[in-house]
Amino acid sequence: MKFNFKLFFKLTYHAVFHAKGTHGRLTPHRRKALFWWYILIPPYNLISGICLLLDNIFFPRFRKQKVEAPIFIIGNFRSGSTLLQRLLAKEEDFLTAMKTWEIYLAPSLIQRKLFHLLARFDRRFLGGFLVGLLKKREAAWLTSITMHRVALWEVDEDEGALLHNWTSSFLMFIFPFMDVLPPYLDFDNEMPKEEKHMTMQYYYNLVQRHVYFHGGRRYLAKNPAFSAKIIALREYFPDAKFIYLVRNPVDMLASKTSFFTYIWRYFNDPLESYPFRDMLLELTRRWYLDSMNKLARLPISEYVILKYEDLMCDLDQNIRMLNHHFQIPMTPTFETQLAQAVKDAENFVSKHNYSLIEMGYSPQQVYNQYQEIFDRFNYDLNGKALMVEVNQKYAEID
Repeated sequence: MKFNFKLFFKLTYHAVFHAKGTHGRLTPHRRKALFWWYILIPPYNLISGICLLLDNIFFPRFRKQKVEAPIFIIGNFRSGSTLLQRLLAKEEDFLTAMKTWEIYLAPSLIQRKLFHLLARFDRRFLGGFLVGLLKKREAAWLTSITMHRVALWEVDEDEGALLHNWTSSFLMFIFPFMDVLPPYLDFDNEMPKEEKHMTMQYYYNLVQRHVYFHGGRRYLAKNPAFSAKIIALREYFPDAKFIYLVRNPVDMLASKTSFFTYIWRYFNDPLESYPFRDMLLELTRRWYLDSMNKLARLPISEYVILKYEDLMCDLDQNIRMLNHHFQIPMTPTFETQLAQAVKDAENFVSKHNYSLIEMGYSPQQVYNQYQEIFDRFNYDLNGKALMVEVNQKYAEID
């Protein structure tokens, strides 16, 4: 695997010597976050890199694994992609998606085999003691994360797997230096050819390994950041399919700003209550218009553009539509799980209130930025009231 040493050293240098006056300033909280990051992440990057290389020796057949008609769920963050992926992934007879433990702990086949071997040893000789202990720690560490439920055995964004070679857009949360980071958020248009190849070749090989490990099943991924990679994905996966989720810009922007701020504050002490507001406005607009324009150049059979509000209004019918459109069989087991998911969605009530005005946005600014989206999808600002307190129902579902 090719490790992005250039970016590793550049970000490290800025984090230590050029952090003053930035959102990554070296406060006690920031120093603690950086300490644990460098204690844990680079050493594990090295371990994973060695294991990925060893895969070529011990499991060479994975390189011949075909990745046929993978499905990528894209769209702006906080538009229902997690809900949709986790529901579709329940059709395990035909689809496979990376789980959190596979993304962050075991990107290689060797690591996955070793974890499975350890789990069997634990069941047979320790009565499941190690798994029980891990689940307790998981509850303490992961389930405390707000707005996005994380669990080791739950499917999630495989963008996180790109952290292993430092080619992930997620680096912006740990290193909030937008002028130094490569243009991951405008990948198709701005990323230099060499870095684009390094990122995509690494990702393709990870997907190959995953599909090989799971018996050749069809791959399913959800990555809002891949809204900027549609052309690149089609280059490396020529028969790729896309589900683009579009949500009312008012609700999306409020939820996304709140969520991103939470992550930035987890690793940093930003100078502002809501950092990078202008960047988020421009980014989300581009991920609406530019992404949908790219999809419009594909055959209609290759993609679906689905309103988040329509998905939530009739979850059952829209899941059936997607399965039919992308030729995914529905088993009786999945039918039962779908019925339960519909009930859960109907009973869900968000615990969060959002105010775009308090975040520093104005109604006119939001309307001007997303006017084409309001017009195209018949969204209504509902006067200024919606700006003060956005629609609470499903606001927490991402």
